[in-house]
Amino acid sequence: MANSQNDTRLKIAGLLKFYRERAGLTIREAGALIGKSNQTVSAWENGRGQPDADMFLKLCDVYHVESVSVFFGEQPPTPELSVDELELLDLWRESSDAGRESALMVLRCNKKQ
Repeated sequence: MANSQNDTRLKIAGLLKFYRERAGLTIREAGALIGKSNQTVSAWENGRGQPDADMFLKLCDVYHVESVSVFFGEQPPTPELSVDELELLDLWRESSDAGRESALMVLRCNKKQ
């Protein structure tokens, strides 16, 4: 049981470091953004302690991670799209910048009506 807990703590530590570095932040910068000392952030990244649930939410925000579940490797659900929505998406991707801007103008006008 202790090995399992230690493995989990080290996995979380590695993820914390990975997402911080991916966000381009130093330990000191991350600490300042979440209101914790750089010693605390460093301790988390070295498996000595870990953030609570509220802090994980802050970290996801600061590290630009969609959610805590994504932080731990779960993929967000893929929305079911209708045939029309898929066609619209394909057309959007194939459009020029000017075409996209025109489409947005039409959609915004229809939204106001």
